Amino acid sequence: GKYASDSGQSSCTSCVAGLYSADAATQCSDCPNGTYSAAEATTCTDCSVGYYMSEPSASACLACGTGTFASSEGSEGCTDCAAGYSASITGASSCSPCASGTYAEAGSGECTKCDGGTWSDTSEASCSSCAPGTYSGTGAEVCIDCDAGKHSGAAASSCDACAGGSYSD
Repeated sequence: GKYASDSGQSSCTSCVAGLYSADAATQCSDCPNGTYSAAEATTCTDCSVGYYMSEPSASACLACGTGTFASSEGSEGCTDCAAGYSASITGASSCSPCASGTYAEAGSGECTKCDGGTWSDTSEASCSSCAPGTYSGTGAEVCIDCDAGKHSGAAASSCDACAGGSYSD
């Protein structure tokens, strides 16, 4: 963590944070991307999972933002969560699958409830429309058949009563 650039010196100079040196060094070296160091370091330390450093000579690593993750130590960057997955915290080491009735686009920090008239299974990038004759409320996992005497079009959030002179079974 210290060096002497010239011979005959009475003391060594400390390496600053982001740099390191081994014993008997004549200069400090940059910590590479994906690592960091404190002052007077003899080695660089890999960034922890969920953290990254995209530049050399870092004194600390940065947390991955929401919707992204770093699954291994020494990461130089974060990866967007895949569609159907989310990371709601900073410093995530992985993304979580969206529950049934919710969806997420790639890089999302949270899963969003499906609108009425739509539904989803787990880990979906979008919600699917309910078929004619079925309906759903917000955040539905499945669409529900309309009762006898009622009907609906596609993507309905409710069923309508059949008009006089018509029926539905």
